[in-house]
Amino acid sequence: MFLVLLGFFAPSARAANEVGPEGSHYLVYDFTNDWLVYSSQYNNYIPYSSALNETDLSVSLLVDLLKNRRYDLLISTSKENYLFVEGALQKKLTPDEWLVLSVDSLRKLYKKDEILLTLYGSAGKEDKTVLIGHAKRTTATPGTTAKSSPLSFINIKPLRTSPFGDFSVLLILLLLVLTLFTYAGSPSLFRRFITPADFFDRSERNDLYRFNRPYGRFMFMIALIVSMAIGYLILFLAHYGFDLFATSGFLSDGTTLTDFLTDSAKLTFLFLGLLFLKFIMMEIVSGVLNLDRIVNSHYIRALQLSYIFYGVCIIVFFGISLQNPLWFRQLGPYLLYIAIFYYLARFGLLYIFTNSSGQFINLYLFSYLCVIEIIPLIVGVKFAN
Repeated sequence: MFLVLLGFFAPSARAANEVGPEGSHYLVYDFTNDWLVYSSQYNNYIPYSSALNETDLSVSLLVDLLKNRRYDLLISTSKENYLFVEGALQKKLTPDEWLVLSVDSLRKLYKKDEILLTLYGSAGKEDKTVLIGHAKRTTATPGTTAKSSPLSFINIKPLRTSPFGDFSVLLILLLLVLTLFTYAGSPSLFRRFITPADFFDRSERNDLYRFNRPYGRFMFMIALIVSMAIGYLILFLAHYGFDLFATSGFLSDGTTLTDFLTDSAKLTFLFLGLLFLKFIMMEIVSGVLNLDRIVNSHYIRALQLSYIFYGVCIIVFFGISLQNPLWFRQLGPYLLYIAIFYYLARFGLLYIFTNSSGQFINLYLFSYLCVIEIIPLIVGVKFAN
């Protein structure tokens, strides 16, 4: 009788330890009591509570890949869900079908000892099963994925927004719109403005510099774009921990979208005013040194260089911030040197291409450029943090 009862219960006992598609694995660990949910209050993951989180559509697990080497990760849901690994969408899970992922392949792919696994779709955790299993055999079973490439699916990173990220997108779009209006108002003039051929043209008959005035509509729009770009770069660097100038009291130091937009407007008008103040200083100094004819050429050439330099900086910085924000921590000590190199190079170019025919005394021209270009640079470096 004992042997009969043992034979009667043994199959069910053995089946309870067999999991996965068609019982292809032996159970190693069950994650039933390890589910986590994200708490916006604590900005972290906290243990799942049936009383509080039964309506949550997203539940997560931390899977130790190092401890479970040579095993498989088994995932099954009774309702339609989506699988996220490390915040990236990987696969749509079909109800009542097993997904088998090699732990060793996951560790090799992500180069981590622990990964975050998230299931999104149905409420709660009751319809979700995640197990660690040991395969009975090494041959693939129906309904499993290839172990050599466990996540050969789509890889869509979730859109993580922040107030500063939203501000960056809005301001860059605004810069593009202003550029579009500037181009639409004077297409030929805009093309000549951004073409290096006109900048390197030393002819006095170049009408780009003879007939355009710094206070004209076109140059005003360019100055506005440059001012907005400089203001954005200062806010951008301050957001990543590089506050070049002491701005306490002038800027709000807030963290909302409205605060960033307000600070950007303040900086834009500040730098726009400084550009026109610079033009006034150029008129005064040039009158003293009898260099009135080079003011327009100097101002417009300086705007050309600034437009290109700050535009490239915005594109490069914003693009890198989307991929690897930690890069700025390595570049931080060199940012001031990059700015100094740019202004010194600009000084040299302006000295060469402003004096088109050598009709001015070099000492006068050099003194004029020192007052307008070098002295503001020295003052700025002195007050930079």
